[in-house]
Amino acid sequence: MKEGTCSKMCSLHFIKETQFATDGYSLYRRRQPKDGGQTAIVKMKSDSVVIDNRWIVLYNPLLLKTFDAQINVECCNSVKSIKYILKDVHKSSDQVVFAAN
Repeated sequence: MKEGTCSKMCSLHFIKETQFATDGYSLYRRRQPKDGGQTAIVKMKSDSVVIDNRWIVLYNPLLLKTFDAQINVECCNSVKSIKYILKDVHKSSDQVVFAAN
């Protein structure tokens, strides 16, 4: 985080209503504080940062309680988005070949 903004471009935009894009990905509602959205103050090292709905990831409370772990959840409504997920899951780990004489 630099100067109050995410340097990795992870924050999402405010959207008044959930939208379904043509590419199969959903754009979920994220309300601004003035429209009923929530904010929280989080201490990071020596600073305090105000976060809002742009920074909150999707989660399922039932999965959180059942597996005692945070599991991000998203709705997929096309083959393209499911193909991406399967590609990511079945990706092999990094490997190195090294020979010494």
